[in-house]
Amino acid sequence: MWRLHVRKEYLNNVIGIGKFFINRRFHFRYGDILLLLLLKRDDSRHLGRVRALLVFSRLDEDRDEESLLLYGRRWRYKIIARRSIMFAPRDWFDLDDVIGVNARRYYCQIEAMRINDEDTYSIMEKIGKYI
Repeated sequence: MWRLHVRKEYLNNVIGIGKFFINRRFHFRYGDILLLLLLKRDDSRHLGRVRALLVFSRLDEDRDEESLLLYGRRWRYKIIARRSIMFAPRDWFDLDDVIGVNARRYYCQIEAMRINDEDTYSIMEKIGKYI
């Protein structure tokens, strides 16, 4: 399981096309769950930053500059999702609410961050009905 930062203005498009763009190559595996976490500034009402998830299929270089076409900005890689799922507003959550103080380690600027195995179980209980 991984955490990805996404801008609120991009979220619907990411879910709609099932693709997410990044600049670094991470070691995702087929079937990994990628939680989409809004940037802090995009959740000013504290409604819950985790709004959706992608199920990873593959990582490709963005050679055709699809990211530039979609967002006016170029990223190096595109994540192709096997599934993309938007949570119902009642199911939005913050990592703090699910895993407590351990959540602080995941609130850094890096594009993608692997969720430690000991934290995954609690998150899976929260999102299980969507998978």
